[in-house]
Amino acid sequence: MTGRSGFAAWLGALAVLVFLGEAVPYGPLAGSIGWSIALFWGGFGLAVIVLIALGAAGWRDR
Repeated sequence: MTGRSGFAAWLGALAVLVFLGEAVPYGPLAGSIGWSIALFWGGFGLAVIVLIALGAAGWRDR
């Protein structure tokens, strides 16, 4: 992440993840039991870890 455009992209990705974390379990996966919900949460958790790592990689103290 460099500059404001990098932060804006990171923040946009965060907003998308927050939306998906709310919409998918209560929408398409509502009432499903089994691998689909486990795979969603596994992928969601991995995406959160990657997003945090990208944010921390661009961190600088001033």
